[in-house]
Order: sequence, then C-alpha cells, then structure tokens
Amino acid sequence: MSDEKMDTSTPHRPGPDEPMALSLEGRSAQSEAGSVSVPVKPTAAMLASGARAAGVSVEVAWKIYRAMVLHED
Repeated sequence: MSDEKMDTSTPHRPGPDEPMALSLEGRSAQSEAGSVSVPVKPTAAMLASGARAAGVSVEVAWKIYRAMVLHED
C-alpha cells in the first residue's frame, strides 16, 4: 500500500468512466442484504466522516478505506 498523501481539499466525484470498487461478480452478489456499490476513490466527506467515527486522521481513514475496498480473498 502506498504512503502517498491524499489531496482532500476537493471532493472527488466519480465520472461515468471511473471503475467502481465492485467487480461484475461483486455486483451480482449485491442481492445480499446490506451490500452497496462504493467508489474506488472516496470523497473528502467520506474520509472525514470515517476519520471522525474512528478517531483517526484522514490519512489513516484513507488507508483503511483502500484496504477494505481492495481486499481480495
């Protein structure tokens, strides 16, 4: 995982060509209760909320988010 600092000054708005975190296989599994599609790159607001909820820095929230989204079994 990269230790790059993320620019959180401008919220990220996924475009129509930007890949979502879930693959086609993952999307078919969305019928499970509680499943949602999430952007590969979170918005600044998402990171700030996660950081506040966990009591960590935005950078740590970014690392946690990426680890969860990119997790492969």
